[in-house]
Amino acid sequence: MNRSNPLRIETVRTARQRADFYRVRRGLYATDPSAVIPLRSMEWAFLNPDVHPFYGHARREVFLAYRGNRPVGRIAAIVDDLHNEHYQDKVGFFGFFESPPEPEVAERLFGAASDYLISQGREHVRGPMNPSMKGEFGVLVEGHQNTPRIMMAHTPKYYADLLEQFGFEIIKRFFAFSYDINADVEWDAHYGRICEISDRICARFTDLRVEAATSKNVEQRLLEINTIGNHIRSVGWGFVPMTDDELAYMVKQLRRVIDPRAVVSAYYKDQLVGYVVTAPDVNWAIKRAKGPADWIRMIQLPRLLKKIRQCRLIAIGTHPDYRRKGIMTVLTRKMFDLAANDYKHWEFGWIAEDNLASIGALASSVALDRYRVYHVYQRAL
Repeated sequence: MNRSNPLRIETVRTARQRADFYRVRRGLYATDPSAVIPLRSMEWAFLNPDVHPFYGHARREVFLAYRGNRPVGRIAAIVDDLHNEHYQDKVGFFGFFESPPEPEVAERLFGAASDYLISQGREHVRGPMNPSMKGEFGVLVEGHQNTPRIMMAHTPKYYADLLEQFGFEIIKRFFAFSYDINADVEWDAHYGRICEISDRICARFTDLRVEAATSKNVEQRLLEINTIGNHIRSVGWGFVPMTDDELAYMVKQLRRVIDPRAVVSAYYKDQLVGYVVTAPDVNWAIKRAKGPADWIRMIQLPRLLKKIRQCRLIAIGTHPDYRRKGIMTVLTRKMFDLAANDYKHWEFGWIAEDNLASIGALASSVALDRYRVYHVYQRAL
């Protein structure tokens, strides 16, 4: 304990504290070549009840750790009533956690978050969730040398040890896979095989129709995909339905960069039965936008966004009644048909350890590299 400069915890209320909340992350990752520092407005939006529709069914409290006037750590305690309603449990969450490798800082932050969650009737705390599994989540335990793609977390190497030191246990592991078309010397053969299988499936199921969205209908397509996606994902670990308001907010944030060609839907007898949604990696542009202020970086983004050549598969699913028809192979073919010329580097995640079958069709077609591993933690309160 540093008695000459004692640690104190403050609840975030003021504009100054919100600025300090941002400063913590910038300070901790200043020497990390893989980290992506988000715009201030982007990061705080995920914690702003007046802006983000997540807080239509959730609430949070945000804490900062200070030594003197210097912010050294941060955490948010989160209660998601929609999660508790879905699972009939009393789990609370922590997120937006950042701490130096100092046990005292982490202990005080976990203590503040735990006290709040206990006051809200929670019995367990799980995380990190920023602010939920619909955003960034998890502690990165493998792949720190890789820059995170859009909506993927990046944390220091010591976080796993820090959490486990205070009684957190691993509750679920997630993987992220990468695929580089330029590095695949057998790409032509792989792509040809995908096309061959896809053609056979389409010939067998003549009522199957697979098509990409357009700039005019992409928002409606995403709403339709969200409806079926909530049904498909409902058996997945940690699933909480994404509300239409949350989806609309996400689409609004990505509207400038979302590629309608990469929003692909499968219809069987005009019923939506499968989908893949790929998003350009905005992090690539954000990382290259330089400057101390948001407005300086924002000026650079339009030019940088046009140069993005990497992307992330953010949603994938097939209706359970149609999984044996090979629909995912047809969707994969359409995805590569439309985007392979523009996107050469792909990421596929989050993939839960017990749900690798969800990318089975893709993994059997091309060589995927498991290049990042995440842990989600939990402990009793």
